[in-house]
Amino acid sequence: MPSPSPRSVRPRRTLLAAPFAAVVAASALSACAAPVPASGPAPGAVDVRVMVKLARPSDDRAAIAAEASRVSGVPASYGSAVSATWHALSLRCVDLSACDAAIDRLRQAKAAYEAVELDGRKRRAVM
Repeated sequence: MPSPSPRSVRPRRTLLAAPFAAVVAASALSACAAPVPASGPAPGAVDVRVMVKLARPSDDRAAIAAEASRVSGVPASYGSAVSATWHALSLRCVDLSACDAAIDRLRQAKAAYEAVELDGRKRRAVM
């Protein structure tokens, strides 16, 4: 039995690729038209960066952020590590007074944090 020539295989590949391309194009368009999720940044929300010195050194980013969220009462996200004890976190608050209260709660948790300071690094201006 003769093997199929490249000419007879090409139309079959084209027929299979056309539906795939249509599905990809439709999914890309539907993603663009999707509504913005409600979990996006709330109007007036404030992000405050803090540096925390852990009472017990750790490199577990998820655990550090989860503990900061639990103690502060606001969502915390991990930024970076300076060492095993010093870590940069970002606190997401509804306003500045809520962030002040969250920072106070972190400072009162002496069993978890030896020090809590505002991150005073300069940031580049957005042009």
